[in-house]
Amino acid sequence: MRYQQLITHVIDLIKSYNPIILTPDSHCEQYIQENCKKLFDTEIMFLKQVFSGVQRYEEFLKILTKTMFTLLSSTTNRNDATLYQIFSYLILFRLDELPYNEFKKMVNEQDPVKMNVLLQFLFDIDKIITHIKPQWIEIYDPQFIQENVIGGLEQHFPMMKDLLSSLSSRATGKQSELVQEDERPESATKKQPTKTMPFKLSETKKKAEPPPPPKPELYKSKPVPNNLNKKTLQQIEEDNKLRYEQSKKKVQETYKDAKQFEFKTDLRPTNYETVKKEVEDTLNQQLQFNMKIAKPAPVDLETAEIKLNAAAILREEMLLKKKQEIERERVKNLEVNLRDSGEFEEWKRQQEEQEQIARMEHQQQKKIEMELAREAAMRAQEEKFKENRILAEKMKVEAEERLKERQELQQEQVAYKKQLIEQIMEADKKVYLQVEKVQEKNKQIAEDQKLEMARMLELKRQEDEQIRIKREELIKQIRELERQPIKRTKGYDPTETMGYGLLEEMSLAELRDRLEIVKAERKAEEEDKRKEIVTQKDEYLSSMQRKVQEIKAHRQAESQQKDMEREAKRMKKQKEEDMRKKIREEQLLQVQNKISNKKQIKSAEEQRIAAEVRETKLRQQYMNANKAMVEMKAWKSQQDGLEREIKNRQNEKLIVQEGVESVNLRERKILAEQAKRLVKAKVDFNQAYDHDLKTAYQMNDQLHLEEAENRTQMHNIQREWKEEHTKNMITRDEYKQKISEISLKNSKKKYQTIKQDFSKQLEQLPSAQYN
Repeated sequence: MRYQQLITHVIDLIKSYNPIILTPDSHCEQYIQENCKKLFDTEIMFLKQVFSGVQRYEEFLKILTKTMFTLLSSTTNRNDATLYQIFSYLILFRLDELPYNEFKKMVNEQDPVKMNVLLQFLFDIDKIITHIKPQWIEIYDPQFIQENVIGGLEQHFPMMKDLLSSLSSRATGKQSELVQEDERPESATKKQPTKTMPFKLSETKKKAEPPPPPKPELYKSKPVPNNLNKKTLQQIEEDNKLRYEQSKKKVQETYKDAKQFEFKTDLRPTNYETVKKEVEDTLNQQLQFNMKIAKPAPVDLETAEIKLNAAAILREEMLLKKKQEIERERVKNLEVNLRDSGEFEEWKRQQEEQEQIARMEHQQQKKIEMELAREAAMRAQEEKFKENRILAEKMKVEAEERLKERQELQQEQVAYKKQLIEQIMEADKKVYLQVEKVQEKNKQIAEDQKLEMARMLELKRQEDEQIRIKREELIKQIRELERQPIKRTKGYDPTETMGYGLLEEMSLAELRDRLEIVKAERKAEEEDKRKEIVTQKDEYLSSMQRKVQEIKAHRQAESQQKDMEREAKRMKKQKEEDMRKKIREEQLLQVQNKISNKKQIKSAEEQRIAAEVRETKLRQQYMNANKAMVEMKAWKSQQDGLEREIKNRQNEKLIVQEGVESVNLRERKILAEQAKRLVKAKVDFNQAYDHDLKTAYQMNDQLHLEEAENRTQMHNIQREWKEEHTKNMITRDEYKQKISEISLKNSKKKYQTIKQDFSKQLEQLPSAQYN
C-alpha cells in the first residue's frame, strides 16, 4: 500500500473518533474491521500506534497547530489540522524509530506546499522557543520539553537538510532559508548580543522533607448485639424510666444531708408564676394551627362589574355576532327541513355512553386475562429457567473446544506472517538501489525546472517595471491638468428663472409665494379634519356604549346557561363514577372467582393424583400383607393426615397473627417517631423563641445605653455652650451680671424664709390632720 492511502486512513480514523460513544481501542478495532481488511499487520500496527499517540499528546499538538495557524495564517488551512498533528507527532516523538528513507517517502507523497510549511516551522528553533515553548511548559515538565522535544529537533536537523531543501524548491522554487542560514559562514552571520549569566552563588541546603503522615487506623465497629431486636419500643421506654428513677434516688441519697443555700431574694414577693403562665398561654394560642376561621368566607358574592376597553368590546361583539349567526342558521334549517339535530345529538350521546360502558367492561376483562396470563407466565418461566441451565452447561463445553481451535489457528497464522515479513524485507533491500537512481534523475529534472523558473520570473519583473513607469507618467500628467484653475461662479437674481426650459419653471420669489398659499390651504384642511375626527369620536363612543349593554345581557344569559350545563355535567360524572365502581367490583369478583376455581381445580387434581398414588400403594400392600395390617396402616395414615391438617391450620393462624402483630408494631413505631418529632419541634421552637427574646432584650439594652450616652453627650455639649455663653455675656456687660447675682441672692434668702414659715405652720397642726 502507498503511504498516501495509509495517511488518509489515519486521518479518517482520528476524525471519526467520538470519545462519548466508544473507547479509543474499541473505535480503532471497529474501524479496522470495517475499512482496513486488506492491510498487513505492520500497517495495522502503524495505524494503531499513530492514533493512540495523537490521542495521548492531543493538547500538546493542539497548541502547536493553533500557534502555526496564527503565525502562518496566509499559507495554512485549518482543515489540514489533523494532517499537521500526525506528522508533528511522527517528527517529535517517533522519528528515531522510523527509517529516514521511509519517512522521506511518506513526506514526498503528500502535498509539497503543506509539508514545506510544516517542516520549515518545526525546525525553526527560534520560533518554537519564542512562541510555543511557554505554552508547552504550562502542561509538561520544562526539562522534558527542552531535552526531548527541542533537543530532538536540533539533533535531527542535519539529517533533514536534504528533505527541507527539496521540499522548498518543489513548493516555492527557492532554497530553504533554514538551510541557507545554517550553511552561511560564521563571519556572515550577525554578531549575537552579550548574554547575561547568573553569578555562581552557593546553593542553600534544602530542608529535610517531613516524614510521611501515619496511616489512619481503621475503626472496627463492634457487632450488633443479638438482643437488640428482641425488645419492643415499649420495653425500652420502661427500662429507661426505671433507670432514670434509680439514678434519681441515688443522687437524692448522696445529697440528702447537704444543706441548701438560702437566698434572701427568694423570700421577696414575685409574680413570676403568673407571667410564666401568661407567656405559655400566648405561645399555646400561637401554636393552634387547626383552629376554625374566625370569620367565615362569604357565600353569595355579587359579581364584580369588569371595565372593558375598546379591543375587548369589539372582540366580545364579534363572538356574539358569530353565535347569533350560528343560531340564525339553525333556525333557518329548522324552518326549511322541518327537523332539528337535537334528536341526533341525544342518540349520539346515548351511543357514546354505551360504548364507554362496553369499553370499561373490555378493560376489566383484559385485566382478568392478564392476571391469569401472569400465573401461566410464572410457571413457564420456571420451566424455561431449568432448560436454560442445561443449555448453558452444553454451551460452556462447546466454548472451551472452540477456544482451543482458535488458539491453534492463531499460532499457524503467526508463523505464516513471520515468514511473509522476512520475504518482504528481502524484496525491499533490492528495491532501494532502483529508488536511489530514480531520485538522482528527479533531482536533475528539478534543478533544470528551477533555472527555467528563475529566468521566467526575471522577464516578468522587467515587464512589470516598464508598465509601472508608464503608469506613473500618466498620473503626473493628470495631476498637472487638475492643478490649473477654472472659473465657475456667476451672479444670482432671486426674481429670475434658471433658463433650463423645464415645465413649471419659476423663480425663487414666485416659489416662496406659492409655498405660502399651499400652507394656508393645508391649515384649512387640518381644521376640517379635526372637526370630522370629533364627530367620529362621538359616534364611536355611543356605539361602544350600546355594544357594552348588549354584551352584558348576553353574558348574563350565558352564565345562567353555563350553570345549568355545569350541574348536568356534575350529575353525569357522578353517575359514570358509580357505574365504573360497580363494574370494577363485579369484575374483581369474577377475577377472584376464576382464580379460586382454578386453584380448586388444581388442588382437586393434585388430591386425585395423590389418592391414586395412595390407592396403588394400598393395593400393593394388600397383595403383600394381611388385610388387617393394611387397614391399620390406612387408619394410621388418616390420623397422620388429620394431625398434619391441624398443624397446618395452626401454622397459618400463627402467620396471620404474626403479620397483624408486625403491622401493630410498625404502627406504634410510626406513632412514637411522630410524637418524638412533635416534641423535638416544640423544644426547638421554644429554644428559638428564647434565643430571639434574649437577643431582643440585648438589643433593647444596647439601644438604651446608646440613647443615654447620646443624651449625656448632648447635655455636656449644651452645658459647655451655656457656660461659654455666660462667660461671653459677663465679659460683654459686667453691670448686668452683678445685678443678676444680687437678685439671685435675694431670691434664695426669700425662699429660705418661706420654707421656715411653712415648717412652723406644719408643726402647729394636729398629728391626725398632718397625716
